[in-house]
Amino acid sequence: MSIESAEEPWDSWSARTAELLAELGPDDWVTFVVHVDSAATVAERRAQARKGWRRALAPPRPPATVPDTFLQARLIEGVLALECIADAEFEGVTDLTPRELDTLVTLGWERPGAEPDLTATFPVWEAADAADLLAASLRGVLGAEVPSKVDVRRGP
Repeated sequence: MSIESAEEPWDSWSARTAELLAELGPDDWVTFVVHVDSAATVAERRAQARKGWRRALAPPRPPATVPDTFLQARLIEGVLALECIADAEFEGVTDLTPRELDTLVTLGWERPGAEPDLTATFPVWEAADAADLLAASLRGVLGAEVPSKVDVRRGP
């Protein structure tokens, strides 16, 4: 018998993230990236899926694609500054569709110019609102089906 761990719900992830954001110092940053499985992991899953007799005849599903976009949070002069870096290569292009960009703006991001990057600011005491925006963006636009698909990195 195998014991599978229960997936963390998004509201719990948001609460943990709010605590993380509230604890940021002036030199700290944290990034959030939707995890994309390696080619080896995808190949292993496909091989396992083909072992069933019904699946042997069905073509494997392609892996889900996610936009090459990451979210970043920093504390700047006492304000939580969030960035949606939609141009990960810094070449003025993005994997996000115009509809996805519009959805991010509807969620609460601001688009200060023609570049595909977006920003949002919150007072530190509104860290929960900032975390909710991050969760809604990751889940609703950037392709994170569950919180475990989000890689969180803190620096420095």
